Amino acid sequence: MATLLRDKMSSESHISYSERHVRLCQQTKGAESLVRNIQPKIENLQSKVDVRSEKVKLRYSAYDAIVLNDGVLDDSIKNLADSAKQYDRSTPGRSVYQVLFPDGPPSNITDASFSKEIEKAGQLLVRLQSLGEGHALLSYVEILSAAIDASRQAIAAHQVAVSDENTAFAGEKLAQAALRKQYEFNYLDAVKLLGKNHANRLFPKPSGGKKKVAEEVVNEAEAL
Repeated sequence: MATLLRDKMSSESHISYSERHVRLCQQTKGAESLVRNIQPKIENLQSKVDVRSEKVKLRYSAYDAIVLNDGVLDDSIKNLADSAKQYDRSTPGRSVYQVLFPDGPPSNITDASFSKEIEKAGQLLVRLQSLGEGHALLSYVEILSAAIDASRQAIAAHQVAVSDENTAFAGEKLAQAALRKQYEFNYLDAVKLLGKNHANRLFPKPSGGKKKVAEEVVNEAEAL
């Protein structure tokens, strides 16, 4: 019996075996209907693979945007800390740095996970705004707010990209199943049309079969 497609096989293997089957059918009189039946399923799976591949790229891009914006947020927090220290050195009174960073150095914020850093940065922003109107460090409010918003949007975009990729992968798996089923139907139809012996010849064998022939082909190629 011909080797049929299996669920654990990749989409690329599904397509490769099916296209080889099509080429064998195209060289066999009376197998034209087999090509017509399976070709749309091959094309559908290929289109789903292309969609999923594009969604993977978009997910990578979305993650890169998270990292980029996180770096900008880190810088804004560190710059604020440096300015707070400088302000304390030049201005007598309570330590503004201690007001802004009561839990320790800015690394306690910048080293947190992406989402946790946004939460901590939001709390820092509230403390910064509490310094009161006219304070020298309030110029950082707009900078910090913009960095927080950009990071938050980047994380949200990444979540959408992950969801889109999962949806695309599910569609690809359905297309795989449809092609596997048609591949099996083609075998059953080939047996009816041509008989079992001829039908088996229309379905490619896995690598490792016909070793003697394969070795002779390789040796001949090497001799050229």
